[in-house]
Amino acid sequence: MSPETIRQKIQEVLPGSQVETSGADCNFAVVVTSDAFEGKSPLQRHRIVNDIFKADIESGALHALSIKTQTPA
Repeated sequence: MSPETIRQKIQEVLPGSQVETSGADCNFAVVVTSDAFEGKSPLQRHRIVNDIFKADIESGALHALSIKTQTPA
């Protein structure tokens, strides 16, 4: 999986979000900034992003994903 693929998958679910990725192969870290996180707890935010990659993690295409979420404010 490429950083660009990860960015595209997140932006499909969270349009207008800004996504920074780092890592390679099947281990990545992402920082996602989105208005959609407004009013949500950190756990809810992480679940939103984790759910995007649930099938990829189960299939082994993505082994590890470190997630940091924030709102534009």
